[in-house]
Amino acid sequence: MNLPFMKPVVPPHVFCLMADGLTYGNVKRSDPPGIAFSQHFPYPPNTIGSGTSGTPLFSAGAIAPAVEAARRFAQGRLTRASIVFPDAWARILPVDFDSLPSSPEAAREMVGWKLKKLLPGITADLEVSFTEMTPVGEQKRLLVAAAPADTLKSVEAAFDEKGVRVGSLAPASLALFEGLAPVFSGKSTGDYALIHRSPGSFVFIVARGEAPIFFRQRPSEAESEGHDQELRLSLSYYAEKLGGQGLSTVYLHDAAPAESRPLDSLPFPAQTISGRLFGADPTFDERLLSRPELLPAFAAVFGR
Repeated sequence: MNLPFMKPVVPPHVFCLMADGLTYGNVKRSDPPGIAFSQHFPYPPNTIGSGTSGTPLFSAGAIAPAVEAARRFAQGRLTRASIVFPDAWARILPVDFDSLPSSPEAAREMVGWKLKKLLPGITADLEVSFTEMTPVGEQKRLLVAAAPADTLKSVEAAFDEKGVRVGSLAPASLALFEGLAPVFSGKSTGDYALIHRSPGSFVFIVARGEAPIFFRQRPSEAESEGHDQELRLSLSYYAEKLGGQGLSTVYLHDAAPAESRPLDSLPFPAQTISGRLFGADPTFDERLLSRPELLPAFAAVFGR
């Protein structure tokens, strides 16, 4: 099961799962890139359950209308797809280690053990994935993503029942960062930051090149002062503990524009991500206005 960080060859079909429904997007990589087709589908009644951690459990009926529409658009050619799910359904955090075993399985066991100590209130089984961050000093630093296993397994089973294999399954902020990091890096003169605001989650990433050096996730329901304070503390930690030399650019993606608040703690205004960054077709930004979740969907395919 892929969480984030894997780089498989992925088809153009992406399904964005959300609390109230899912959005299908068909991504075109051709010049100019963009979204060839998109449509949002509310979940039919009585097709979504609740897992032990409160995240949803999916049935084939929940995704059936979206899969059928995608298959019609693709003239039947739909056997694999990427799935993007909300950051609020996952816990994503940096974890430091003095050392890690060379065996991938032993390293995964150690990461899981450390995660249980860092997240003692979470008792549900978790699917865990991780990647190395830019090192600081002698310690190993990993960016770890953990999501409820029952939810992810229900997603894979639901799509499998509809004849679609899940090739990539990732939280939105990581799909967004991994897919667009080459663009961000190429257009930035130094370290840059990405802010991803979505229902239930606020994510702040600082990166050097295409690798994250700082990551912070917190609930988005916090007061606006909390977000500004979090940004101040994050920027202070970046400068003092990580040796940051200052940000050249801050990119912003608002997937919850109704909840947006000013980000007064930033050293300069954030640049809202738009299709101009990567030469997308003229309809791209229009689609994002009504369905902002399509940007992580686009990134999930564009950068692979």
